[in-house]
Amino acid sequence: MEPTEPKPFLSALAPPPDPSRARRRATWTVLAALTLAALVWSILGTDTSLASLNRVLPNVGDFLHRLWPPDLTWDTSDARPFSPPLRLAAAAVATTLQISLLGTALGAAGALLFGLLASENLTPHWLHHPVKVFLALVRSLPIMLLALLFVVAIGLGPMPGVLAVAVHSLGMLGKLYAEEFETADAGVWEALDSAGAEWLPKVRFAIWPQTARQICSLTLFRFEMNLRESAVLGLVGVAGLGLWIENYRRAFDYHSVATMVLVTMLVVLVVDQAAFHARRRLK
Repeated sequence: MEPTEPKPFLSALAPPPDPSRARRRATWTVLAALTLAALVWSILGTDTSLASLNRVLPNVGDFLHRLWPPDLTWDTSDARPFSPPLRLAAAAVATTLQISLLGTALGAAGALLFGLLASENLTPHWLHHPVKVFLALVRSLPIMLLALLFVVAIGLGPMPGVLAVAVHSLGMLGKLYAEEFETADAGVWEALDSAGAEWLPKVRFAIWPQTARQICSLTLFRFEMNLRESAVLGLVGVAGLGLWIENYRRAFDYHSVATMVLVTMLVVLVVDQAAFHARRRLK
């Protein structure tokens, strides 16, 4: 019987190590370490700990106790600085909805134009790059800061809220619209371009039919966000639900604060569900 040769080790048959895989592993390790270090730095800088939470829990409980029960009265009284919240809720809800609707409409109209100009497949680099930088600068301004600036410039009332919502929506929707336009199939655009069509007809017949549903869905989603943000712009003097929440808080009428908060939650919930079903139909 002839002797058999020993089989080579399986390790000798394994493929050589992949340098790119080792680099990816090292990159993820460094990112994880930096993230952990940033979290530790944030915890130490904000004094966040279980001991701190235990110290403030009694204060939170006392505040919730002062909110309950909500004020559901209807009759006015000379002892109260403001009317009962149920008497003011309908007008406050209407103002908040008006701010959200008009601000979203103005922001979406501007974002449609800037989104087209910011699309890499529709405009040259010398145009879409500055437009993208402009939209990024607009997005960098918090809506509360915009509302405060417009209140100082215009005065109290709903108009500063409309302008703040419009400008903030312009920056965000302009970016989202541009990204959606850039995903459109270029086949129809190239066919119209070869036929000598102008820029606007090409956008109308090549880009808009492919992106209209998603544009409408993004606008509805932004309207939901604007409704939530409009409800708190009263903290800086914008009319609506947030203004009455702030007025009752300053008067230490926490039962009325609870009523207005519940009204805000109900309105946001109803609009959120309506917009959700509308977006499902657009898909």
